[in-house]
Amino acid sequence: MLIDAKETLALAEMLRISISNEDALRLAGDMSSVLDYVRKLDELDVSGVDPMGVAFGGYAPLREDVVGPTLPPDDLDAVRGVALDDLHDVLARYPLTSPLLVSIGPEPGGPLIPAV
Repeated sequence: MLIDAKETLALAEMLRISISNEDALRLAGDMSSVLDYVRKLDELDVSGVDPMGVAFGGYAPLREDVVGPTLPPDDLDAVRGVALDDLHDVLARYPLTSPLLVSIGPEPGGPLIPAV
């Protein structure tokens, strides 16, 4: 085993997380398996392989920036603070032309996730 439970507990302490001795032993095995796999990858001969910066060929076409329909201010007031559970009903009433991002944090301006 490349990593033992003692090293796992030391790592957990640095990360400021609390784990039991049993979890430390299990995680040590998991992390050792990952390192074993990386060691196997290190044995591959990649001398003829060009480095790859992006997986999709390096070209990502951008769409033209066009102003689309917007909601009237009165309707915006009606949907402000809608719970995520009710979002489907709102989207049925107002079809979107681009992805809607929803704040998931407790504070305004929190992290955004795609809603559709």
